[in-house]
Amino acid sequence: MSRVRLIPIVLIVLITLGILVAGYQTYRHLNFINPLQTRLQQNPAVTTVHIVGGNPAVIRIGLKSVSKLNNQDLQTTYHRLMALVDGTTNAPVQLQFIDQSDKTLTSDYEQMAPILYQGLRKGNYTQMIADFKQQAAKDGIQSAVTMDQQNVYVELWDSSNHYLYDVITYQVSQGGGAA
Repeated sequence: MSRVRLIPIVLIVLITLGILVAGYQTYRHLNFINPLQTRLQQNPAVTTVHIVGGNPAVIRIGLKSVSKLNNQDLQTTYHRLMALVDGTTNAPVQLQFIDQSDKTLTSDYEQMAPILYQGLRKGNYTQMIADFKQQAAKDGIQSAVTMDQQNVYVELWDSSNHYLYDVITYQVSQGGGAA
């Protein structure tokens, strides 16, 4: 007799759980994902937007060559996009940029990246940027490197309309002093 009652209860619980999950996904899609995608795609530098949930949520953004847009660079574009994201959600978010890189540009960047990491470690920022740009020019690549208090923004592009973007997060190390 109790077995007959247990099956309907389990069935009702599963149906209720399914309805709740579907309702949450619909709410999330209509009130978070769709409005955020629409806002981000209004930026002239953006070609595609793909939002992946999680903690932090990852937003993959396809970008045009920002060096060809009027008065824009990667840092300016990043800050404009983050302002749109921050206006939509209070949850932590990570932006990932999709660029139009090729194997040669990627390989060249991988060989030049230690210049950036060494400069960040040593705190010699102006020399880091100068050395990076000099190496890029030597390799026949145009570059732009900018930074703020949190990130280093790297743009590389070549004559064949390929471009690569990277945003490197860093923290200024606080020196501990012994008195």
